Amino acid sequence: MERNPVSAFGLRRDSGPRESGPDVAPGLALAFFSGPNAVAAAMEATGALFVAAFIPLQPRPSVHFLVFVCVAVAALLSSAVRITAGKYFPTWTLHIDVAAANLAVSVLTATAVAEHLDLANLFLLVEIFALLYLPVRSALVHLATGGAAYATVLILAGPTTGGPDLVDWITVFGLGTVIAVVVVGLTSVLRRTAAADPLTGLANRRSWDERLDVEFERSRRSGEALSVVVIDIDDFKGINDARGHQAGDQVLRAAADCWRGAIRGSTDFLARLGGDEFGIIAAGSDESAARFLAGRLSRALPEGISASGGAATWNRVESESDLVRRADQAMYEAKQLRRRTPAR
Repeated sequence: MERNPVSAFGLRRDSGPRESGPDVAPGLALAFFSGPNAVAAAMEATGALFVAAFIPLQPRPSVHFLVFVCVAVAALLSSAVRITAGKYFPTWTLHIDVAAANLAVSVLTATAVAEHLDLANLFLLVEIFALLYLPVRSALVHLATGGAAYATVLILAGPTTGGPDLVDWITVFGLGTVIAVVVVGLTSVLRRTAAADPLTGLANRRSWDERLDVEFERSRRSGEALSVVVIDIDDFKGINDARGHQAGDQVLRAAADCWRGAIRGSTDFLARLGGDEFGIIAAGSDESAARFLAGRLSRALPEGISASGGAATWNRVESESDLVRRADQAMYEAKQLRRRTPAR
């Protein structure tokens, strides 16, 4: 049976070390905040409970009482939908949630003003969520919309409250602006940190998986070739054991720096997959191009480091994991061949 397009290459020089230690599993907080659906459900439920706490203060029967009840029930229902079926919704539906929440808070605030209650801080809950999970420009639009809505509420309530209270608006949305600056700055730093390997500065495994998803979909639409190269430093554990982990870290950084300069910056995506294993997503590269890339990588290695690698070209049938597995198997075969071949 003819094998899928796979190429293997062995890169011979002296060995280098291996970084040890398993990846640290994300904590419960990180797991919770990593996706917007659970957070949206939690915030909507929190808002519903907050509003429900004011329901006993409303005279019954009255329009104000019905408004508070309807908003609380709607928020609870939206929370239930997000937590149970949110994963099936496209990302853009979050904009609907945020816009609906701004509208609900506007109605609540207008009702609360008449009852001499202040619920405007609920706007901040909505805008914080938008800043965390929506593109910055979209989040700022929602923030501006909320600010305009609250200003409208204060202006319309002016005749009954003695005029619009500018101090209230500045207090809420001045704070909202400060929060926006802090959240955007922190999330930008965290996103860069989450996407990069701290030792080598290369993309990490999460970024690799995300990029591979994108390139698979692009290749599926365009019909262009897609190859994956997996590289493993030879005898890395031996160098770690003999010379220490600091020497191993130096080898990893040196290899990363060399390979960073050997790839095509516009189309090749280099990442550290873990330990001493690196990978390259070569968009638009067929089997021969992947082999040529392997040659560049072999020539780019510094003295004192050797590596073995394998390349696989997508056969347009297999899954992403199967493609990477084939490249990994080719790398293992190259490593075994290198061990059996006497050094020159």
